[in-house]
Amino acid sequence: MNYRSVLFASFIALTVFNGSVSASPEPRVFTQIDVRGNDRFRDGDVIATSGLNTAAPIGEPEIIDAVEALDFTGEFKSVRIFSQGQTLIIEVDETPAYSGGLTFALGYDSDAGVLGQLGLTLTDPFGPGTGINGSIDVAEESQRLKFAVTSQSFWGEGRSGGVRLGWEKYAYDTASFDYSVAKITPYLNFALGPRTGAELRFTYAVDDISNVDDDASNILQQEEGARTSSGLGFSVMTGSEPLEDATMAPRVAWSLRLDQDFTGLGGDTELSRTKLALYGRAPITSSGFAIRTRVELGQVVGRGGDEPTAVDRFFLGGASLRGFERGTVSPRDICEGCDSDGDDLVTNLGGNQYAVARTDLLIPLFPNRPGLETFIFGDIGSAWSVDTAFDPSGILEDDQDWRSSYGFGVAFRTPIGIFESYYALDTDGEAFDEEQAWGLTFRAEF
Repeated sequence: MNYRSVLFASFIALTVFNGSVSASPEPRVFTQIDVRGNDRFRDGDVIATSGLNTAAPIGEPEIIDAVEALDFTGEFKSVRIFSQGQTLIIEVDETPAYSGGLTFALGYDSDAGVLGQLGLTLTDPFGPGTGINGSIDVAEESQRLKFAVTSQSFWGEGRSGGVRLGWEKYAYDTASFDYSVAKITPYLNFALGPRTGAELRFTYAVDDISNVDDDASNILQQEEGARTSSGLGFSVMTGSEPLEDATMAPRVAWSLRLDQDFTGLGGDTELSRTKLALYGRAPITSSGFAIRTRVELGQVVGRGGDEPTAVDRFFLGGASLRGFERGTVSPRDICEGCDSDGDDLVTNLGGNQYAVARTDLLIPLFPNRPGLETFIFGDIGSAWSVDTAFDPSGILEDDQDWRSSYGFGVAFRTPIGIFESYYALDTDGEAFDEEQAWGLTFRAEF
């Protein structure tokens, strides 16, 4: 509100004395000042900010100054000041309250390299029950941008919804191609029970495979380029408690999530994509020994004559299957002797199906440090099956070959972040698998 609008409002609407509008009211002394319409702010704080008091006469200049002072705070959409007998009324309409802020994180991940993140969170920016969340992640081999607007009050009791926007780009040095994905997803969440919820969503996406190596598989060469897709999907989540709380639970805890998406409501592709994830943790002894496991299954299937591309298929390795390089546990095209030096050329293609289980035995070596965990791990997994209309450059190997590994690790949670490291003592893989014995994740948030 600028000065002219304040002045106009003060003359016409805000200075009402004894039931009559006065363009130039005479100063008066009031016995009491009341505040109406305030919820977040105390009466005394509003009165103090206005500068009005019952000890001195109040006239047009004081009214104008009071309105200006309250408006300057930015906490009120409108202000009215009028009288009822010997009482002066300050009537305010508060702007919606919101809280939140910016976060900044630095870290290192053995899969992605040095990384940084800038996050934004706003609570109640458009009224109670609304939220805005966004983040920008930048790493050596990947970039991600996420933004979401949500509302819990608009949809009614037990429901929430909103819109998610996302963009991701990956250029891993272990892959023979780069790819990016941009999505917009309106969604609705609702409760199915005390510990069970579901999400319905519509997703429009544009993905792009680019910078395919010149000597990469003919399959990837043919899949290069951009595609659009749109379709419906749903998720169902249940468990003993939320997954983020279950990770440190001293009792039996579990969660189960099913994701199902269909494309084909327009765009270039018609696919079905399914993922199932089970997490569990259980104490073994009262002294702190515990076991935790995560099992994942996934499948992507072409429909209507379409086939999945490398963007749709699954790759394992790195954090998803410890002991192996990120993205290298996968069906592959092996062109024997095709390298300029006469060596074999190997292209990881990703699989239409995958299964992986990661299990940790938690060992309380430092019982007095609850944020410090030591563990022995064992992983097993496989990605297999490639459905394509294109001929490989060499031999297509897409059998269900299982890989496994075991080792030890440590995780340390601090007030500013988490440090986790592991070392794979041994791996059982296949020819052309790329091993990664050591893995590290560190993230500090400010």
